[in-house]
Amino acid sequence: MQGIGGLAGSVAVLVWASVALADEALTVAGRQISVTEDGMGSATLAVDGVVMHENGVIYIDPEPQVVAGVTVLTGAAGAGGNACNAAPFVLALPESGAPKFWGPIDSCTYLVPDAQNSRVLFVSESSSNVSGRIRPDEVWMWTPSDGFTTPLGSADVGSTAAPGWEGLEGLAGAHPVEALKITPLMEALQAGFGEDYARFAERISDLGSGDLTEKGYLGQACLKFTCEEDWAFLYIDRATQTVFAAWNTSGETDIHRWPEDTKLWPEEALTALGERSAG
Repeated sequence: MQGIGGLAGSVAVLVWASVALADEALTVAGRQISVTEDGMGSATLAVDGVVMHENGVIYIDPEPQVVAGVTVLTGAAGAGGNACNAAPFVLALPESGAPKFWGPIDSCTYLVPDAQNSRVLFVSESSSNVSGRIRPDEVWMWTPSDGFTTPLGSADVGSTAAPGWEGLEGLAGAHPVEALKITPLMEALQAGFGEDYARFAERISDLGSGDLTEKGYLGQACLKFTCEEDWAFLYIDRATQTVFAAWNTSGETDIHRWPEDTKLWPEEALTALGERSAG
């Protein structure tokens, strides 16, 4: 088995191409990272001697990335064999505090990592033609604050580079999950919703639709089997480059809004939210 880098020869791990043998170590952000095998079909990932993960096979890209100010390494791990591709994970190495490990995600799909300023996207190479637009069949997102979002759904191939507000005009007919690729929008939502962002992201990433409006963009989505109760709403005001969002969850009477003060909301957004709230 090849541990750090060295993944050629396996379909699951072609992304991590640098070759290094198992039982080697590398130093990243002042920490020693090692992948070792026990000769009996098990591998161990450790940071400064502390075990972070154990699995049948573990592969790691030796080239670090900086995401939202945090040094991270991406990799893949799994049981080994041909039944299922090794699944992505993220190892975060903050300047202060203990390292953190996320994953592997629950997927057998071959996913390509794309590290960006504030997130890492994992995008499938398999794709579908939807209304004349080529989309990957599976997309996952990782951020330092929320970990993995499961899964985001489809996004345009070749459009994974995080755009700014200029990306708004590309949302014609787009599912609202595609709006989350606009970096300042996603950062605003994460800051506004805080710990609740993951619940919003889960709903806005499921069954839904969106399109440009006279004054911006409107997208709505919901969880497939509880659509009337578990939904999310996203509006972007073109003139002010401001995002307005809301989500609802079953068992709760109050709608979660950001900004909370509806006096700040544009009329077009409030009208659409009222219609959604009314069912």
